[in-house]
Amino acid sequence: MSFLVDLAGRILEGRGACSEHLGQSLQSLIGCSFLTFVVPQERPHLRRFIGQLHRPAAKRAALISLQTPGGGVRAYAMEAQAGRSTDDNWLMFTRDVAGGDGLDDLDLPLVMADEGQFLRLVELAAAQSRESLDLTTIEIGGLSDTKQLTGLDVDGIAAFERSIGETLAGNAHEGILSNPSRGFYNLLHDPAKGGDAIAQDLTSVATRHGISAEQAGIAHATMSVAPNTALSDIRASLSVMQKRMPGYQGWDQPAKARMSEGQIAAAIGIGAFLLGMVAIAVWLMM
Repeated sequence: MSFLVDLAGRILEGRGACSEHLGQSLQSLIGCSFLTFVVPQERPHLRRFIGQLHRPAAKRAALISLQTPGGGVRAYAMEAQAGRSTDDNWLMFTRDVAGGDGLDDLDLPLVMADEGQFLRLVELAAAQSRESLDLTTIEIGGLSDTKQLTGLDVDGIAAFERSIGETLAGNAHEGILSNPSRGFYNLLHDPAKGGDAIAQDLTSVATRHGISAEQAGIAHATMSVAPNTALSDIRASLSVMQKRMPGYQGWDQPAKARMSEGQIAAAIGIGAFLLGMVAIAVWLMM
């Protein structure tokens, strides 16, 4: 099924088996907000998703859970295509993934920056796996703070970042990999190749690009995800791992950059000037 929606998510047109999936006729859906069919916790994500579609590098695919009175909650792979104007877009729901099918052939991007989307994919993979999987969070300090990569120009840094992404994508189970902020990655992977081995691969990638281990600044932490692990437990454990990363303060909130020497000197200078002005004012009042 597919829907043409405006920037607010209001349904303008529909195609396909809409009544089969949503339990209402297409005619009755026109003019309604599509958000009413999305589970409450994912509505903010869909609003953000629609709001960024005008950007050249916009995310065009996501995992969305829809709820209906008769069918309950079902997860769908959703793709966006350009609409008839700049104010609308087609949302194409190409597959119901609520069942036991694998995730390997879903047309989803390898790198998904949204927290909820990544965690939902991990939860689905855990529900469909008979064995435990590993979840690893990684920081590449040289990418989160490129000043560490002295001697590399912009193209060199970009090439290094591409190689890191390719290496991680090659290790990710079913392509489940996220890049929530530059230099930070989370991936689900086979325990046969643990987090230490993946970190060593990344160190080798850095070496091939002429980057030392110290410049690369690779840090990682790994947890085990047992079959049918609850989403809340995955989220809590991942949060603990992320807090171990040197420059990480939250899923999509990297640590605030420290003041440079020039900024510190400027702050001291301004402070001294203000103190001088106060001293002059006190002297004049005496």
